[in-house]
Amino acid sequence: METLEQILKLWNVDAVMDQTEPSKELLKIPTLHSKYLGILTKHKIASKKAHFDYLQLKKKKWEYYTGKLSKDELDEMGWEPFPFVLKSDMSTYLEADKDLIKILEKKVYHEECVSVIESIMNELKQRTWQLRDFISWEKFVGGQ
Repeated sequence: METLEQILKLWNVDAVMDQTEPSKELLKIPTLHSKYLGILTKHKIASKKAHFDYLQLKKKKWEYYTGKLSKDELDEMGWEPFPFVLKSDMSTYLEADKDLIKILEKKVYHEECVSVIESIMNELKQRTWQLRDFISWEKFVGGQ
């Protein structure tokens, strides 16, 4: 899966339009749309997966902090028993949990990738009109 940096590098190349052959540029739009749609789909799925992973781990961590995990479950997760936490303190522990934060970071990263790709796709939608306007202008300047 492409990283955010790779996506930006790809767009730096794909954003350049050859003004000498606007008809070829028009024909490239569906290919570029397909390319970025594929990348967008992967990041949307990854964001949703991170969200579901977060919810599952949050439940496990809640059980951990409330002392409800069995010895076998603790061993399976590689965690040491944790002293009981008051319900009023639970949100503080969950919000500061490093494992949960790592998953949230993944989710936010993929959401940012989605946002960037959606911007790219919006630009691709506008490209059709920009090229048509350019062609019309060239015809006008050429006396047609």
